Amino acid sequence: MSEGLNRLTAYQLSFIDAYLQCGKKSEALIRAGYKGNGKKSSIDSQAAKMYANPKVRAEINRRRAFLAEKSLINSEQIINRLSKMFNGELTTQYVTKQGDLVEVPISYKNQIEAGKLLAAILGLEADKKIDVKHEVKITDHLSENLEQATRTFLAKRVEPKKLIAAEYEEIQE
Repeated sequence: MSEGLNRLTAYQLSFIDAYLQCGKKSEALIRAGYKGNGKKSSIDSQAAKMYANPKVRAEINRRRAFLAEKSLINSEQIINRLSKMFNGELTTQYVTKQGDLVEVPISYKNQIEAGKLLAAILGLEADKKIDVKHEVKITDHLSENLEQATRTFLAKRVEPKKLIAAEYEEIQE
């Protein structure tokens, strides 16, 4: 065991292990066995303190460097993938009722989440608090619009005869 690890408590090591697995300070603190009062503000505060501990940060950085040396994944790969997601360059596969495999664009909701992650990684987050309720409404609205557009796209592409017949029936009524 390295000298640095000798100076870390079992609780700190558990936090580090959990943080490197989930990437979220508060969740890592709970996984490590935090026994506080359970209020979100207390958990967030204690998690921030743990993460700010110089010994803990040094060990997290040491482990990250080790993983980077192994070429498992690097920040450039993450940023590149998130950028492609944010720009709508990626698609996902969808199996139609007929069993055909078609490519559809990723959802706006996923694009927005990729943008948020990119902003956090690149330090582009605004200093102002975001109105979360308003943001959720916008995200949900965009997601619903994309879902409807995707259904329309698939209906026209996969079942044009049924779509035309349904539209004809609506006109006749």
